[in-house]
Amino acid sequence: MVVGTVITIIIVLNAAIAIVTVFRQPRDIAAIWAWLLVLLLLPVLGFVLYYLFGRKLSTNKLNALATQQRLGIDQMVAAQQDAIDETDAPLGQDLGSGAELVRTLLKTDGALITTMNEVQLVTEREDFDRLLFADIASATDHIHLEAYTIQPDQVGLALRDLLVTKAKAGVRVRLVYDTFGSHRLRPKFWQPLRDAGGLVEPFIATKFGRVNPRINFRNHRKLTIIDGRVGYMGGFDIGASKRHLAIKRDSQLRITGQAVATLQARFFMDWNTTAKVKKVHFQKSYFPDAPDTGRTTMQIVSGGPDQNVEAIKLGYLRLIALAKKRIWIETPYFVPDDSLLDALAIAAGSGVDVRVMVPASSNIPLMTKATKFYLARMAKNGAKTFLYQEGFLHSKTIVVDDRFLSTGTANLDSRSFKLNFEIAAFIYDPALVKEAAALFEEDMNHAIRYTRQMAESKSRLATLDEELSRLLAPIM
Repeated sequence: MVVGTVITIIIVLNAAIAIVTVFRQPRDIAAIWAWLLVLLLLPVLGFVLYYLFGRKLSTNKLNALATQQRLGIDQMVAAQQDAIDETDAPLGQDLGSGAELVRTLLKTDGALITTMNEVQLVTEREDFDRLLFADIASATDHIHLEAYTIQPDQVGLALRDLLVTKAKAGVRVRLVYDTFGSHRLRPKFWQPLRDAGGLVEPFIATKFGRVNPRINFRNHRKLTIIDGRVGYMGGFDIGASKRHLAIKRDSQLRITGQAVATLQARFFMDWNTTAKVKKVHFQKSYFPDAPDTGRTTMQIVSGGPDQNVEAIKLGYLRLIALAKKRIWIETPYFVPDDSLLDALAIAAGSGVDVRVMVPASSNIPLMTKATKFYLARMAKNGAKTFLYQEGFLHSKTIVVDDRFLSTGTANLDSRSFKLNFEIAAFIYDPALVKEAAALFEEDMNHAIRYTRQMAESKSRLATLDEELSRLLAPIM
C-alpha cells in the first residue's frame, strides 16, 4: 500500500509540474498537447527532452529583440503603409494584385519596400564562395557577417584569415554566429580575428558559454553586409561538414541597392541584442546612398520567436492565395502546418500547377521521413511532387506565376516559422522569377516524380514510420 501511495503521489506531482511547465509561456496548441504527452508518459526523460527542445527564450531577451529602434526605418514603414492604403502604386511602382502581398508584409513585419536593386541569384557553392570572398577583399569601411554554420575547414579558415587581414587594414569587422550551427568551432578559432581588432559574438550566449543546451531558438539567418553597399542573404553556409551530405545546390542573393540598408538594420538589431558591450549605432557610413541603377523591387522579411505573428508564413500564405497559374516550391524539409497544407490543396484543386521538390535524402533522417508523409498528402491532393537525386538540395524558393519569387533561410516547416530566427526576400521582378523557374526546371532533370501510386505502394511499416515521424513536427 505504501508503494502504491508513493507511486500515486509521484504521478500526481509529475502531472502538476508538467502542466505548470508547459503553460508557463504561450505556445501553439499542438505543441502544448505534444509536450504534455511527452512529460506525462516519460516522467524523467520527458523533462530532459523539454530542457533541450522545449524551453522558450526569456521574456527579457524576446522584449529586447521586439522593441529595438529600427534606425529610422520604422518611420519609413509607417509612411509606406499610409501610401499603400491610398494607392496600389507606392513609390511609383504599379504592383497590381501584388499590392495585397506588399501590404501584408508591411503590416505584419514592417518590411520596407525597396526599389532599384540589382539582385544576382547565386546557386552553386563555388560561385558563392568566389563572389563573397572577392567582395570581402574589396571592403574599405566595414564587414558585418551573421552566420548559422561556419565550419573550421579550408573555407572557414580562409574566411577567418581574410577577415583578419581586413581588420588589420582598419576595416571594422563584426561577426555573429550561432553556437549550435557552428558547434565545431573552438573558442581559439576566433582569437586571431579578435587580436586584429575584429568583434565576434555568439548569438544570445548562455551562462554555459559556447555550450548551449537549448536546441530551439537558433539564429538561422545568414547575412553579409560589406561597406553598406553589397549584401548577401540566403541558404549557403560557410564551409562544409564532413559528417553530412554535401550541399552544392542552394539559393543565395547578392544584392546592391536600397535593400542593403534593410539587411544592415537587421544585422544591427541582432548584434545589439546579443553583444554585451560595444553595441553599434547609426552612422552615415553604414548607410551610404544606394545607386539608382537597379530594377528589382523587393521586401526583406524577418521571422522569429520574438514575433507575435509568423510573418514569413503569412507571406507564403498570401503568395499561394495570389497564384493563378503555378506554385513551384523547393525546400530541404516539407513539414507544413494545416494552414499551408490546406492552402496548397485549394490551389491544386483549382487548377494551379503546384509542384514541390525536396531532396531524396537530407541531413536529418527523421525530417526526411516526415517530409515524405506530407509529400504523399500533396500527391493525393493533385500536386506534383519530386525527389531530387543529386545530393542535398538546400534551396528554399517559392515561384508564383510569372510575378513573384521568395527565397531565404526558412524551410517549409514549423521550426523555421516558430522556433528559429529566419529571413526571407519577397521579390517582384519578372526577370528573376523567370530565372528561378528555369532553375526549377533544370533541377527536375535531376529528380524523380514521387507519385500517389508510389506513396500508396509503401509497406505498412514504412508508412507507420513516416506517420510517427510527423507526430514530432509540432516540437521539432
